[in-house]
Amino acid sequence: MNKIVFILLLCVFIDGLIKHYPLFDLFIEGVKDALTLFQTLFTTLMAFMVFVQLLQSSGTIELLSHLFQPVLQFLQIPIDILVLGLLRPVSANASLSYLYSFYEMFGVDHPLSLLATLIQSGSDTTFYVVTLYFSSIHMKKTRYALPVGLTMDFLSVIFAIMIYLKMFV
Repeated sequence: MNKIVFILLLCVFIDGLIKHYPLFDLFIEGVKDALTLFQTLFTTLMAFMVFVQLLQSSGTIELLSHLFQPVLQFLQIPIDILVLGLLRPVSANASLSYLYSFYEMFGVDHPLSLLATLIQSGSDTTFYVVTLYFSSIHMKKTRYALPVGLTMDFLSVIFAIMIYLKMFV
């Protein structure tokens, strides 16, 4: 992959030389544009990271998992599946670490690992996406984006559990 990126950059550089573009000036202009974009996104991203840390350290996820534990025990699904479903809309890294723990505990071909994979791939980091995309275009009113995104994340977890129950239980 690194070779492909290097070849692509080399082709762009050679093309710029052939067309007599001021490459260094264009590079500096691009860096200035990137810094301007970073400056507008930094405060939103920092607030989002603080929100994720507060959500994880406050015990909210553990409280919600204990509320749903009787239902999941009845369905013979470990509580970590719910934790994965709760973490996925908030943090990609946390949900990936839960997914890896499923792989280590059960193996990649185990039905519960497949369920965790369905949840991981069927949902998205909704809070991150809404935060990043709407702040990058300076839009403050998200209207229905967040409720619809969270509803789709919830439905992806429900459908993944339904597929698991239909195929493996």
